[in-house]
Amino acid sequence: MWHHSNKGNKSIKFTEDSLKCCVCFIEFESTIHNTALVEDHLQLREYYSVVINSLSQIINHHNGKIVKSLGDRLMCYFLNFSDLNNEKAFEDVIECGLEILEKREDMNNELLKKKNNLPPVENYKISLDYGVVDLALAGDNYQLDIFGSAVNLCSKINSSFSVAAKNEIIIGNNFYRIIKSFPNVLNKYNFINNGEFKVTENIGYPTYNIKRRSNTLLQNDGTNSTHSVKMEKQSNSYAEEDFIENKNNKREGFFFHKKNKNKRIILVDDDQEILFTYRLFLEGYDYHINSFTDPFSALNYIKDLPNFNDLLVILDIRMENLNGFQLHQQIKSIDPTIKILFITVLDILDEILTIVPGLSKEQIMRKPVEKKTFTNTVKNMLN
Repeated sequence: MWHHSNKGNKSIKFTEDSLKCCVCFIEFESTIHNTALVEDHLQLREYYSVVINSLSQIINHHNGKIVKSLGDRLMCYFLNFSDLNNEKAFEDVIECGLEILEKREDMNNELLKKKNNLPPVENYKISLDYGVVDLALAGDNYQLDIFGSAVNLCSKINSSFSVAAKNEIIIGNNFYRIIKSFPNVLNKYNFINNGEFKVTENIGYPTYNIKRRSNTLLQNDGTNSTHSVKMEKQSNSYAEEDFIENKNNKREGFFFHKKNKNKRIILVDDDQEILFTYRLFLEGYDYHINSFTDPFSALNYIKDLPNFNDLLVILDIRMENLNGFQLHQQIKSIDPTIKILFITVLDILDEILTIVPGLSKEQIMRKPVEKKTFTNTVKNMLN
């Protein structure tokens, strides 16, 4: 369903549908704005024409599309991600970023051939992430636009001085947790932990730097060869360990149901006895169950899942450090399609429906819960 909105002479159509894709931001830096050329609109136009057309060719070659230009920054997206097992689609995104970095010199030679020797692009900052985006058609010609938490987070990573480095590709954890399960990808690239981007004061979002395993890329960073070899071995070791952990399904929870089930339930409550009771209620059902007393551990576990199909998170509201509302917000920022069931001792149904947008009465239960009601609610939500 589309919603129509007018703002001045511009028209926007919003859709209620969402899709999963890879988002990319590319920032390019040069000295053009510090020279007299900035006063020459024809020269400035020619500069952007060369840079954007060169980047567009590479992006299109790797099945990507430029959404819009934001000054010296491009936003693009890659849509071939309906199947999370499509290894080639994820590798194509990585290769797109690497090719942009590796062909910078070719593009700069083209700039130098222009009249007045247009200044070269000195640096790129490239950020990639995977997530759910919402669609809109904007402008008089209804150009496609994307927005949502995945777009916002990738943009902030790209503009962060503490995370995004020059002439490197930085990926977010949502992208990393999927590609680390592909052994062929681990054989081709190094994944180096780049630290966390602070989403909130208490929530950090892991980011990673990508380089080819040959270590032939980006030799201008001043790193000597011995250090590079050590770094490559160390990062490969981390990536291989991550692949083993991901493949074997890390057992971080308070309880772990060992059988590989299609329908997954994550229980979050700081009372271990309540978790034990919920698990007893669900015993005998065809569910894969993990339980957590620490909401941060639950959040990190969810971030590391390869997909969110048939996933239900059952959580308490009153928890220390991170309450149920805050946890709900963080989970929905990972993937808004994740189903959530609140169970609380608080008699504030109307208040919860007001605080949490999009929540229905069926997604809230009062403690203590009755077994049949609990199991039926879980079954209905997962179906």
